Amino acid sequence: MGITSSGLSSGINYEQLIQQVQEAQRRPVELLKTRQAGYQKEITAVASVSTKLSTLLAVASSVNNPANFNVNTVAVGKTTAGASLLTSTANSTATKGSYAIAVKQLAQAGKLAANGFVDQNASSVASTDGTFKFKVGTAGTEYTVAVSASTTLQSLRDAINAKGGSVTASIINDGTGSNPYRLILATNENGSSNSVTITNNDTTLDFTNKKVEAAYAFTGNSFAGTITSNAGNNYTGSTNKTFLIQAVAGGAPGAATYKYSIDGGLTYLGYGGVAYSATAGTDTSGGGITASTAATAIDGSGTTNEGVQIDFGATGTLVAGDRFSVDVFAPTLQAGQDAVVVVDGTTYTKSSNIVTDIIQGVTLNLLQADATNGVILSVSTSAAGATEKIKNFVTAYNEFNTFLNEQLNFNANSSQPSALLGDPTLRAIQKKLKDIISGQIPGLTTGKANLSQIGITSNSKTGVLSVDEGALSTAISSDPVGVRRLFLGIGTPSNSAMTFVGLSATTSAGRYGLNITTAPQKAILGGSTDVTLQDLSSTGLTSVEALSFSYSADYSAALPTTTSFSVTLSAGQRINEIVSTLNSAFATNRAGLSASNDGGRLKITSKDYGADVRFTVVSDQAGVTQTGIGSVGRTAQGADIAGTINDHSAKGRGNVLKSNSGFGEDGLSISTESTATGLFGTIDVTRGVGDQLVSSLATYTDPTVGILTSKSKGLQGTVDRLKKDIEKFNARVDQEGERFRDQLVRLESLLSKFKATSNYLTTQLDKLPKIGG
Repeated sequence: MGITSSGLSSGINYEQLIQQVQEAQRRPVELLKTRQAGYQKEITAVASVSTKLSTLLAVASSVNNPANFNVNTVAVGKTTAGASLLTSTANSTATKGSYAIAVKQLAQAGKLAANGFVDQNASSVASTDGTFKFKVGTAGTEYTVAVSASTTLQSLRDAINAKGGSVTASIINDGTGSNPYRLILATNENGSSNSVTITNNDTTLDFTNKKVEAAYAFTGNSFAGTITSNAGNNYTGSTNKTFLIQAVAGGAPGAATYKYSIDGGLTYLGYGGVAYSATAGTDTSGGGITASTAATAIDGSGTTNEGVQIDFGATGTLVAGDRFSVDVFAPTLQAGQDAVVVVDGTTYTKSSNIVTDIIQGVTLNLLQADATNGVILSVSTSAAGATEKIKNFVTAYNEFNTFLNEQLNFNANSSQPSALLGDPTLRAIQKKLKDIISGQIPGLTTGKANLSQIGITSNSKTGVLSVDEGALSTAISSDPVGVRRLFLGIGTPSNSAMTFVGLSATTSAGRYGLNITTAPQKAILGGSTDVTLQDLSSTGLTSVEALSFSYSADYSAALPTTTSFSVTLSAGQRINEIVSTLNSAFATNRAGLSASNDGGRLKITSKDYGADVRFTVVSDQAGVTQTGIGSVGRTAQGADIAGTINDHSAKGRGNVLKSNSGFGEDGLSISTESTATGLFGTIDVTRGVGDQLVSSLATYTDPTVGILTSKSKGLQGTVDRLKKDIEKFNARVDQEGERFRDQLVRLESLLSKFKATSNYLTTQLDKLPKIGG
């Protein structure tokens, strides 16, 4: 506020007068604020609608998920001993039945360990510059790590892991007295073909030899002499362990006796490796073993010592309870092996413990092996899961329907009407929901065509849905496919060679013709018809042969990614051995290729279809008794599918044909593995309730371009504009007030002068002589 006037001269309270004038001028502002508050309520209400609609959308998505309409269930029994050998799941392609399953062996990764090392990150594992090279299997990619005199155990581990290959390195502390740290190399995949091989080792770590470590004397011992072992490559056992030695009778070496343990002290062994007995005689079966003054088998007899010897020397005195240890080490901690599963009497070998290709539609998750006992797996059907999903959907729909009615309708018992009373956007949502729920499913001309046929009915006045659980369960059990079609967006081809892949929001329900003009192809090389390749079914390779591969799965890209690797085949290998070696290399190098024995000749096929898949292979041998690949090299490339959907050209990639025509079939995708061309019948596209709701509701709830988002932004824009109008109006009123105040100040000043003049004149007049006085 600027200059003020007290009104002393005029006797008028000008500030009160100005305030009253401004209050009168600001009455339109109050109307603007009322409008602003109303729009703000609308924004809040729209946000609430969007949130609740998103909740309905999420539940609708659950009834637009084919997996939730899978009525197949799996029950897996236990062995007679109560053991669970596996768990299992079944998809919609599984069939009812029982299977006898035995898990003879689990798949496991290969693990290789180095001998013990003194510390993790202080001492060097190499004395000079060099390399450490490794690979998985006989034909895996070889990885190279540089080492130097500054390379520690920890830095070597980190360098191996930085390669991102098929091996993971770790360090364990085995708790032994000397050299407790060991570098472990484990393959990332299970299977007998996945074992770690060290191809070059310029470190001091030993991944090859079985070792006896130096003897270790526990702190706190009374014995002042020196115990030694035959440290070196002398261990003949196969497992890593510690020989724990404990004196049982004191005395000088040559007179004192001891017992030993190979299970950490849980049990002890005496002479000859027999369970220790305190009453047995010295150096007799199970008795104490003489602490020799020369290198002697640890078990005293040399029958169970696994090559381990100890020597207590010639000095010092042992006291009962003194303890010592000798660690032994075998590099192979765990050999890679395949799972062996017997199903209904047939034996299967798999490289993974997750098996998907023995029983159609059934996944086996192997947990435990049992050499003698098996379990029974039963596939049956149950409507419970699908019924629960549909009931949840009905509940969510009813909750939103009730909320929507509260927003749209006038409530005479409420003092305040809804902010969205009669809102056209909400009316459109309400109509859309009603049409979808109550209408016939687009594209369905036979069988179940609306929800009332499976026990779901709608109240004509309130729109509330009711569920007859008995009718619903019966419908799901008797006609699961028909129920799925009521909820899902799916395509049903008339030709079994065609497979429905998917559709988009733009795909209309209807029947569309299918025509394949170019069949999809995999990249294929060799086979029984290729006489340039050798028949190796009865005779093996004459010489070692190296095959060099180059593989790309995105060959048509501007900058395709290529994987190159070599596979060495041994002399004498026949076709089945060659196939096994190649498939191991393909898996290790993550190349989407598969080798097979096709009439004795080698055949290499890509796993995927399409022109993106291309590979070349060249051999270092051209002899007639080799594979026949030859030193010139060969190339194979797939081909993309081509054809029309509804007589409109569609885009092919691999074996998938997708329409982008802009017509009713737009967004529809199908696939085939057929090598034939021509007409392949039709595909019937239906848009079920769940599918329609997901497509429709998403247009409202999209956080970027959704209808409700746009509505909220528009309302917020109005609120912001009103705020600016209010600010401008208030500024104008304040400006007018300042102008009025300035005028009143000048008026007050003028009145003050007038008053002063009046007082002066009055005084002067009073001084004049009175006439006739």
